Parts: sequence; C-alpha cells; structure tokens
Amino acid sequence: MRFLGALSEHGKGGAALIGAPFDGTASYRAGARFGPAAIREASSSLETYSPFLDASLDDYDYIDLGDLELPPGSAGRTIDFVADSIRDILKRGMKPLLIGGEHTVSLGAAKALLEVHPNLTFLQLDAHTDLRDEYLEERFSHATVIRRLMDTIPADRIIRFGIRSGTREELVGSGLELPLGLEGGQRDVERVMRQLPAKGPIYVTIDLDVFDPSLVPGVGNPEPFGITYREFIQIARILSRLNVVGADVVELAPHYDSSGVSSVVAASVVRELFLVLLTSRS
Repeated sequence: MRFLGALSEHGKGGAALIGAPFDGTASYRAGARFGPAAIREASSSLETYSPFLDASLDDYDYIDLGDLELPPGSAGRTIDFVADSIRDILKRGMKPLLIGGEHTVSLGAAKALLEVHPNLTFLQLDAHTDLRDEYLEERFSHATVIRRLMDTIPADRIIRFGIRSGTREELVGSGLELPLGLEGGQRDVERVMRQLPAKGPIYVTIDLDVFDPSLVPGVGNPEPFGITYREFIQIARILSRLNVVGADVVELAPHYDSSGVSSVVAASVVRELFLVLLTSRS
C-alpha cells in the first residue's frame, strides 16, 4: 500500500516518502516499527485536499519509496541506512519525508541533509527534550537525538515547540528558553515560529507525542498537556511560507490505540507536511 495515491518508487515528483520501521532503543512502549504501515493504511481514509492549506496532493507528483529494510537492534547502522536513502532522494531532486519508527531515525535524515544544507535550521515538535548524552548506556537513542544533533550544529539552530518533559538538567540547565510552548494558542505558536529563518532551509521533525494523548494516545511515551491539532495547523500554515527542505513524522505506536484515531491523525500530519514540502519556496 502506498500513501494516499502516491506514485511508485519508479516515479518522479517534488517530494518522496520513505519509511524507517525501527524501534530498537524503545525504553517504555515498543511498537513504533509498525508506524509506517499504519500511516499508509490510515491515509486511505483521507482526502487529498487540505482545507487548512487550501492545497491538494492531486495537483502534484509525489512518490512513496516504501520501507527500508533495517538491521535489527543496531541504531548506528540504521542511521547510516536512513542517511543513504535520504541522499538518494536528494540526488533525484526531491524533498524527503521520513516516517518512523522511533525518533533515532531522524539522525540519518539530518546527516544527509546537512551535507547539502550546512546552514540548516531544525524545528523540533516534541514532548521531550531528547537531550540526554546517553540513555541506558546508548549514545544513539530516541532520548539522545537532539543532543547528538547538537554535536554537529549550534543549539540556536534548533527551534523547539511543545516540550514539557525532561530532567531538570535538560529543562533548566541546558540553556533552553522557558516556557517551551506551554501557554498554547496562536500567540504562543507565533512567538516560537518567529525564531525560524525567513529564507534559510528548514527541517521539521515531529515526534507525535507532541500532541496531547487525548488526541494521539498511540505513541511510545505519551505525555499530558500536549498541543492540539489546531496549533499544528497554525504551524503548518507558517511553514508553507518558508523554505522547508525535509521533514519526518516519528513515534507512532499504533497498537496502543485500538480506535485507530492516532494513525489517522498521523496520516493527516503527513499529508499536511507533504503539501508544505510541495508548496513551500525553495
């Protein structure tokens, strides 16, 4: 099954979807490896038209490359596999949209995109800081993603929204601006989004636990007091006017939501990001 009418891997388009079904460092509720398949299946319930962005996927060519075959249990090799796949997408002149899988896979996309866009800015939508230097004796983990990213780029090129969980050191001692999207509403969205560059390239990484668990319970580490879908759409509208060169949606663990709503919301997020990639300026 391909995502919402996407062309096959042999097609050519403005953006390309690829799945990374990996959850080898899951620390609480495993199951994110089933996320890509669930997102594709749930996409059949959606329209190609987004009334929020007033744009339709029918007006663009976009492809679905399927899922990567990843080495089980090896976060380092998985990152390299993902990086190679993103390089291939970029060489074909398309913008990558990665679906996970746990958050660790985002490091592969970041690695490849930074080779092409060394001035890349990252927008992190997440419940957690992901700033530990290591977790369970692992340096490459869903809990260390942003720390590993900060080994490569300055911290001020990582803009965060929705974060509400972390150690005291992560939240207070790391120099993060507080509060981190805790007020909610359009004013809070605009305050954070003003930190993004008006012209420079942007990569968007979305851990689905950024949403309140009343909306998306099917994630590995749900955290109360999350953002609403309305706030996400406000963010997507702003992003559509900027230079977004890649994105990912990670941490859907569909088996923890028997209603299937989490998968539908995740698929809708992917649709909006596809449209952001296809319509945003480059």
